[in-house]
Amino acid sequence: MNMVQKIQSVLDGIDGSVANDTGAVFINVIKNEFVLFNGRIGIPRLPVKEIDPGLAAGVLAEVARFVPAYLGGRRFITGPVSAAHQHSLQFARRVEGAFLDFVHLFRIDLRYGGGADEFIEKGGTDFYPAYYTDRIYFKSRLVPVRKGAASEADFAPVRLVDSTYTDSDQYFHTYAIFDDTGYREATMELHRRMGLDDLFPVSAAFYPFVEFDHFTACLNVPDPTLPEIAAAVKIFEPLFLYVLAKYRPLNGWFPRKEIETVFPEILISSEGVGLGGDARARIAAYFGRYSFFRDDELALKGWWRIDIDE
Repeated sequence: MNMVQKIQSVLDGIDGSVANDTGAVFINVIKNEFVLFNGRIGIPRLPVKEIDPGLAAGVLAEVARFVPAYLGGRRFITGPVSAAHQHSLQFARRVEGAFLDFVHLFRIDLRYGGGADEFIEKGGTDFYPAYYTDRIYFKSRLVPVRKGAASEADFAPVRLVDSTYTDSDQYFHTYAIFDDTGYREATMELHRRMGLDDLFPVSAAFYPFVEFDHFTACLNVPDPTLPEIAAAVKIFEPLFLYVLAKYRPLNGWFPRKEIETVFPEILISSEGVGLGGDARARIAAYFGRYSFFRDDELALKGWWRIDIDE
């Protein structure tokens, strides 16, 4: 059995209808999301060069005991991996929209990232240390994709820009490969074009809910249960069409009458594309459910807790 089959066999055995056995979701000072378990798991020594499929499948089975709602019903996907993500596992779920589909990507990092309450075995030049931990670090992003792909792994993001695109008015450049600084700059440029800062609970510099990745605008979903992903798709499709129009003409993608029929809150005119009051209110209500809490204890740890109103 190869790596993909090993990992997928673990995923297929997860009951995604079971609630997570976790505490809150947090972010740390470098804005990594993580969730605390009501318990702990053991992370074995992982090879520095590449993930061992047997070890990865075993760790995933342990993680799934605490976050089945995040992992059930997903597909394991592979692809080009940067050095920073060599020890990450990525899972996908496809959700249909009216004009676009969306792939929710959930990536967990198996390397040591803090939170070890007991080291099991020391690391070295060839292996990371083995340890017990009460958390996983993850990224959770909703990616707009073209309709018609055969599987979650075979998706083409609806790009805001091409690899050689240049906006001479804004002096904004994109390249085939971004470093972290490039992504941050592209995210801030995206928010400047959106002009919707008043609809988000925190500044994009602190935590960008809409973030540039995969050459497009992605939505961060900090608590990626099925209901939260469904709510995210519902709010993000019209918002993404509004964002897309800031980069490319919408009429090159979808007929104007169809957009106005399905999303009457999107206002299309010769002067551009805007959002009606109802749309702004719904977007504000969606993001208004989020708040970031920090007391003295969390400040000492360098954490913020992400609270989500039901």
